[in-house]
Amino acid sequence: MADSSKRIISVSEHLYQQLLRAYPAAFRHQYGAQMTQVFLDCCRVAYQQSGTRGVLQLWIPTLGDLVTNAIAEHISMLIPRLRRHKVLFHAPRRLVLHRQGGPMLHIANGDSVGGTLRHTGLPGTIVTWKDILHEGPTPAGLSLGQMSQLRAQFLADCALGPYEEVLADFLSRDTTLAQFAAHQEVILWFEHDLYDQLQLIQLLDWFSRQDRTTSTISLICINAFPGIAHFLGLGQLNASQLRSLYETRRPLTEGTFTLGSEAWKAFCSPDPKALEAFLQKDTSALPFLKAALLRHLEQFPALQGGLSRTERQILEVVASGVHTPLEIFRATQEQEESPFLGDTPFWFYLSGLCTGRKPFLKRTDGGTFSLPTADSHDPAFREQVLALTEEGQNALVGQTDWIKSKSGIDRWLGGVHLQGQEAAWRWDSKLATLVQVQGAA
Repeated sequence: MADSSKRIISVSEHLYQQLLRAYPAAFRHQYGAQMTQVFLDCCRVAYQQSGTRGVLQLWIPTLGDLVTNAIAEHISMLIPRLRRHKVLFHAPRRLVLHRQGGPMLHIANGDSVGGTLRHTGLPGTIVTWKDILHEGPTPAGLSLGQMSQLRAQFLADCALGPYEEVLADFLSRDTTLAQFAAHQEVILWFEHDLYDQLQLIQLLDWFSRQDRTTSTISLICINAFPGIAHFLGLGQLNASQLRSLYETRRPLTEGTFTLGSEAWKAFCSPDPKALEAFLQKDTSALPFLKAALLRHLEQFPALQGGLSRTERQILEVVASGVHTPLEIFRATQEQEESPFLGDTPFWFYLSGLCTGRKPFLKRTDGGTFSLPTADSHDPAFREQVLALTEEGQNALVGQTDWIKSKSGIDRWLGGVHLQGQEAAWRWDSKLATLVQVQGAA
């Protein structure tokens, strides 16, 4: 590392450690080292990406979090003392509901659910887990901080936010998670699909290595809700409905943490057969996990044609007479047993099929497919009309291979990096198993 980068990171480390003195001594002793390490990891990546400017931008949200959380921790220590001296009557209850180290920490599967949770009347801190782990790299052997750096870069590359902002969001999330023992109970709010199940096992793996003696870790995880015929997820529920799930939470056992950790390690393994081996286990403690991980395996290139299940479904939908992006997205979702793919990553699948030397989709007006702008009602995007090319038609009847038509592949699926002229692993849909391709680079 160059002298200039060492200098700015060294100064940042010194300043961060000095600012940690604003926290109560007991809190600083328990969490200070871990918070500093997460911050330094993010500083190094920020410098690699944007130099000194990147580190300075990282400091903006960090300072806000430090001030807010330090005040909250002092309040949390002050309240019991005031209660003992009978100075406060009703005020402590209001303060407890807003302090960082309140009685509960809620970890939800996205901003929509996190926002609704704030209207349920449940006390505690809310953290949202917003990573699309079914897309992009999740290699084995990384700490949570290292994984957050890698994932922030991937999400930024997918135009899901500026790198510095995504990384700062992950830093805030990871720092709050590191302080979980300040809460009496941690409640995980998730659902049954692949997006949620991967987030859940990532968290279970992390918790499996922590001292959980002072906190109860509970889980709410559903695939249906009374009165909702077509349940898609927690985001459909209003505050009253979401609040009703609170009583259904169940404390997690050591066996469930172990199962989740084994699942995450298998998902991150460079050998996808590790995941198939894991699926032979009894996964009933996490009843939706097996179906979700099988759906992940279906994203590997098919033995016949080289398309992932998502890509094939897109071609089938277009062949059936659906032609505009939003209609294609909705129709493809209807083919899923448990829809998991959000619209933004879906547009990249659609764009991929429209590009390359021999694309499988084309715009009927001969133009180039364009991704949506920040304006969700962008007519230039919404009104594009897509149709199958001759290559796409051939692909649906098994006469063309997608990977060969693109002259290779470069894609991560969990911890597996498929790259080269041929995919090393393909999915045999008839036998529902992965097949290793001989001679793949």
